[in-house]
Amino acid sequence: MKTLRSDFLALGYTVRRCMGVFFKDGLSVFLALLAPIIVFLLYVLFLGDLQTDALMEYFPAGTVDEKAVNAFVDSWMIAGVLGTACITVSFSANNVMVGDRERGVVNDFLAAPMKKSVLLGAYFVFNFLVTVSICTIVFFIGLIYLAATGSFYISAADVFAAFGTILYGSLSATLISVPICASFKTQGALGGFSGIVSAAIGFLIGAYMPMSAFPSWLENAAAVLPGTHISGLFRNFFMSGALENLTSGMPETVMNSIAESFSMKFHFFGERIGVDVMAGYVSAWVVVCAVCGLVIGTRLLDAPSALRAKKKKKTEDKANVRED
Repeated sequence: MKTLRSDFLALGYTVRRCMGVFFKDGLSVFLALLAPIIVFLLYVLFLGDLQTDALMEYFPAGTVDEKAVNAFVDSWMIAGVLGTACITVSFSANNVMVGDRERGVVNDFLAAPMKKSVLLGAYFVFNFLVTVSICTIVFFIGLIYLAATGSFYISAADVFAAFGTILYGSLSATLISVPICASFKTQGALGGFSGIVSAAIGFLIGAYMPMSAFPSWLENAAAVLPGTHISGLFRNFFMSGALENLTSGMPETVMNSIAESFSMKFHFFGERIGVDVMAGYVSAWVVVCAVCGLVIGTRLLDAPSALRAKKKKKTEDKANVRED
């Protein structure tokens, strides 16, 4: 019992320390928000008008209100911003863990002594809390934006469901990003990798353009990513009310066609899937990554210590040889 209590105290201390390091560095926070900001600016400057014009052409002239179209497209954009944020913020937050590894802080913790599982767990918890915190800020900014532009058609149930998706998406992103980033030895290398992820992920999950515009092979490849399914959940919760408003009085086939065109439903290896399959797929990823992450991440964190011990042993062996 005493050991368990000391482990929890060490976990709590390490999480608080990591949170302090991250939020004291304004550049880290900015870089974590960079990808969502880029998606938002692309929408405001280019994508918004393109998507609105494309959707307006879908309906005969005079049959739909342009404000309803704008509300629907705005909701699609906010869903894309949140889907992107869950992933990019999680990867950026790992800068603290890699920095600790680069400066030898990890070895100091392990020499305390602290269990490797406790240290890795602290990095997981820290990453999750940072991702949820920043994504929640983005979430409320998105709601305020929709309300200010007259595009708010989200029910209370969908608001709570969208927030639950933030927790769900942050958890899946954390379980994937921490083991991957534990393999990086320097913050510079991680920064380059995170930049690539930020540039590619918005495209792959359909934040820049609907997945229905992808070739079938690319749509299937993108659908393998759990982030694509998290974005699909966001789209369903943010866009359902706006879609009902847009297609009010129209046949259900019209609603289904638009929903598929804007990736509220998408094809997963030939099968069109909905919210239930998306949630189930992410759940499977969470379970697998939780198990693999603890095993792989612990070994990667221990790698610098093992390497230093090996070098120290070689040095001692050489010294012994010289003495002989």
